[in-house]
Amino acid sequence: MQHPPDSIPSAMAASNSQLPRLRLVSTRREAEEELAGEIRDLCARKPAAVLGLATGGSMEGLYRELVASHRRGELDLSQARTFNLDEYLGLPADDPRSFRAFMREHLFNGVNLDSDRIHLPDPLAARADPGGYGAAWERRIEAAGGIDLQLLGVGRNGHIAFNEPGSSASSRTRIVELARATREDAAPSFGGLEKTPRHAVTAGVATILEARALAVLVFGPHKAGALRAALEGPVGPDTPASFLRLHPNCRIWADREAAAELGETWNGA
Repeated sequence: MQHPPDSIPSAMAASNSQLPRLRLVSTRREAEEELAGEIRDLCARKPAAVLGLATGGSMEGLYRELVASHRRGELDLSQARTFNLDEYLGLPADDPRSFRAFMREHLFNGVNLDSDRIHLPDPLAARADPGGYGAAWERRIEAAGGIDLQLLGVGRNGHIAFNEPGSSASSRTRIVELARATREDAAPSFGGLEKTPRHAVTAGVATILEARALAVLVFGPHKAGALRAALEGPVGPDTPASFLRLHPNCRIWADREAAAELGETWNGA
């Protein structure tokens, strides 16, 4: 089944949002160990699981746990498939600041994923034919059977993947212009804001919400405002992470610093 650009997942058809399951943890290591265990369980039940992967600091500890699990003989990814969410435009294929390089360093080089089952966005192909590339990426996910578990972080401005504020619930895989806040956060890696990429290719909000389950990691005081807006603010494009409330199977792990601005609804989560 192919999706027109303005279609949204059935999970989003309900008129009312719902509360994701929030797990408050004392340390991020606690969250990383728990989620790594759930990924091990998923891959044991379904060896050919399809995993949606994210990049960034929120994922580094989780990937260390998965590599350690594999080395202990507890995790076999030989039949799994993976799809990454996004990639910067304008970087050479071998650029060490690319998300491709990030994935090799933090996960791929340490586990037994088959290279033919790893799917990474191709920024050159996306730039050459944005519409065609986005549609082809969506078809590739569909041909794999859909994503079983999508990993996510939340940006300081409330973005998920590179769906910046203003992204609609119906957005699909496409090229986007990166928000200044996103570029500022990435600037140290690129030697300054002016050297930081201005565009990226990203899976859309609707693409993300079609995954059967979402697992979100949010750590640190700099994410507190974004988490509050995502869970307590209006559901809408001003905070793309708020669309997570439209998914029937979304779990969020947050440390106390990230959850510091949440109301009493979340006490004891």
